[in-house]
Parts: sequence; C-alpha cells; structure tokens
Amino acid sequence: MANAREGDNVRAIGNRAGDGAGAPRGRGWQTAVAMVIPNGARVADGLRGGNPNVSGRPASGGSGTLPGMKIARVESFRVVAQRDYEGSAGLRAATVEASVSSRPRALARNDGRHLCVYPAQAEVLLVRIVTDDGLVGWGEAHSPPIPRVAQALITDLFAPQLIGRDPLAIDAIWDALYASMRLRGYGTGVMLEAIAGIDIALWDLAGKALGQPVYRLLGGPYSTHIPCYLSGVPGATVDDRIRAARGFVAEGYTAMKLSVGRGPLDEDLDGVEAVIEAVRGDADVLVDAHGVYDARTAVAAGRRLERAGAGWFEDPLPPEDVDGYAALCQTLDIPVANGETECNRWQFLDKFRKRAADVILPDVCRAGGISEGRKIALIADLHNVRWCVHASISTPIHLAAGLHLAAATPNFLLCEYPQSFRTTPLANALVETPLRPVDGFMDLADVPGLGVSFNRDVFRELCLDEIDWI
Repeated sequence: MANAREGDNVRAIGNRAGDGAGAPRGRGWQTAVAMVIPNGARVADGLRGGNPNVSGRPASGGSGTLPGMKIARVESFRVVAQRDYEGSAGLRAATVEASVSSRPRALARNDGRHLCVYPAQAEVLLVRIVTDDGLVGWGEAHSPPIPRVAQALITDLFAPQLIGRDPLAIDAIWDALYASMRLRGYGTGVMLEAIAGIDIALWDLAGKALGQPVYRLLGGPYSTHIPCYLSGVPGATVDDRIRAARGFVAEGYTAMKLSVGRGPLDEDLDGVEAVIEAVRGDADVLVDAHGVYDARTAVAAGRRLERAGAGWFEDPLPPEDVDGYAALCQTLDIPVANGETECNRWQFLDKFRKRAADVILPDVCRAGGISEGRKIALIADLHNVRWCVHASISTPIHLAAGLHLAAATPNFLLCEYPQSFRTTPLANALVETPLRPVDGFMDLADVPGLGVSFNRDVFRELCLDEIDWI
C-alpha cells in the first residue's frame, strides 16, 4: 500500500523505532500497529510511502486549502547529544568563600527532595508528519529523560488516529487525541508532551501548505522582535558566575536566570546576591528554585531576593501546592513565576482563579503544543497575567514554536534562551539557520511554517532511529 486514501477501511502507518537502549545508531525496526478507532475503521501496519525532505516541499505563495490533502505518515525520532547538561546550565551549587554561610544553619538546610532527574545526555523526540503529496511538518515532544515513552504513545495510539485525516483540521485533531485517553486519567504529563509533538508538526505543515509563517496563521504578529533572557549562569564558583553574567551583559542581554536550590539556603542566596550586584543596572537576574522550598523557607528566600532586587522568584514550591503559591503571591512583592510543569488549560485556570502565579511559564512542547499554548495564553490574558516561553533541553523546533506563539499573543513577556543552545550540537548545529538572539532579541522571519530546516548530516549523526530523506 503506497498511500492512505480517504474512505479506506484499512489504513497504514509507518514509524521507525530504535532497537532499545544500547542499539546501534541507525538500526531500526518497523512498528506494526492494529487498532480499532471510533469510526470503526481498522488500522494495520505497512506504509512506507514516499521520502519527504526534512524541511517540507516549498509552497510558492501557498497552495490554497489543498483540498483532499491527507496525512500519510506519522513518525518520531529520538535525537541525543552527549553533554553535561546540569553543569552547562548552571544547575549545580556554586562554592562560596568561607563566611557565616560556611556553617549551614539547621533551619536553612535543603535536602533537594523535590528535584527532578536530569539525563546524562540531552535527549529529545522530534515528530515528522507527511501528507500524501509529500508535504512535511516537524514538531517536538519535550520528553527528557524518557523520549521512548512519548515515541510509543505516538506510534501506538496517535498515528492510527491520524492517518487519512485532513492535516489542517488542527484543533479537531488535538481534541480527538486528548479525548482518546481522557477518561483513563491521561490528561497531563507525557500524554500532553506527545500531543505537543503532533500539534507543532501540524502547525508547521499548515504554514508550509498555505505559504505563511505560523504566527500569521495564529492571527499575529503583535511583534516579531522577541525579547529573550539567557537561562543558566554557569560556573563552579560564585566568581565564575559573576564573570559569566558580565559576559552575557556584554552580549546585549538585559535579563538572565540563575539556579538555586541545590545548596544550603544561605549559601545559595549569598551567591545570587553577588551576581545581582555585579550586573545591577545592566540586567535583571531571575531566580529559579526548582520547587525545593517549603512554605517557611520560600517566604524567607523570597524576602531576601526582594531586598536584593531579583527580577522574579521561579518555582519556589512543589507544583502541586497551588494554595501555597496563592499565599506566597499574596505575601511577597517580588513576582512569583511558575507553570512549566502544567500541561493543560484547566490546570492553569485553577492557578488563575486562586491568584497563584504572577507570571506563567508554559512549555509549548509539554503543554499540548501551539494549540493548547494559545488557549493558555488567552486565559492568562483574561486574568491579566503575562506569560513567558519556557525552553530547556530542546532543539530549534521547540524554541521556534514558542517564538511563533509569542509573536501572536498580546500578553507575552519574555522568551527563555537556554544556555544549552550555546553548548550542544542538539541545538543550533542541528539546523541550517541557527536561532541566536542579537542584543537580547530574536527576530522571526516571514517564511512558511516554523522556518526551521535541519542539517541532514548532523541530524543523521545524532539520531538513534533510521530516517529517510529525498
């Protein structure tokens, strides 16, 4: 079967998955899936179809609504790059010169029990959707350190529902994928990360089909000149971090983010205060605590950060403590930022109703993609809350998706530019045109889709699954 046709009772999918952990790069196996979907059609294995190129067929001025265009292939690819993520992102505690902080107070200790696991290597899952006439869209599922879980969801659950559908029916597709496991309790987490990968690929494909950038399809732009902050101030010592922060200022950044929560409270905050003082008047220092504090220490830390002049206090509490966040927002004058862990509009609505966030940080590759991200931004705007793009372990697909959504929403504030984009081939080396801020701003081009084309040689080198090109 070469292509799936509208009305076929038997539909096909083609997806390559790796042989598991430790499999040689490039070797793969053809996943076979059979399932019954709501219209009664049966989905079987088999489609290998045509060979789409990495960036999609150019759409000269667009091609209208492309009547009859159908989804023919849904594929996903694990891409990895060896590196020290925690070190490069400044996530480890910096050493501080001997002081009153050198002997941690019993009430200021930090056991870090809420910290999440980071992979030894940067890992992402890229999603490719191909139409029956060879048009290609790319998406990304934010899934460290378990991209194979999202890959299985896409192969076994989503692809059978997508083959033969109109790729421009993006919102209807999102709703169907979400509904497929909704009553089984899968309304967040890796389920939404996998949906995000599909959704972003569909928006990229739609832009290419219609010859328009995604931000224009979303009703924008409000602005294509997007302010960014550098996320992750690296360094083994506070002096190292001060030098790095001053270097970022010299590059034109007026905001940067520093990590805390991996050392004793006093020692952590001594280091933050030193960095803030070093760049005072030139840049705002945002502080990310990764959810490690309890109600008492979050207030104490927040008060010190207020006095020091920090730009915001991010994720001081575990994400489940919505009432605690509401109390903290009411107690502190410093803006409290959170939301990178939430995955759907209902979770954010609960925060807004309780006034549990001053700034939200939805991750477009975790929170259901561009479609859901747009709804979250709209609900935030109804509650007079600004939002920022969250990005961490990611490729330029992830960053571009966030940038396009930012350009199309009125209440956007800042885009996170991860330190990883400066240190790993998983980021700018992977694409033909790197995404780099100039003087702290990113400018979106007026090109179809997300505007991202891969460097095939680098992609093939970093990809654990077999991929075909034309």
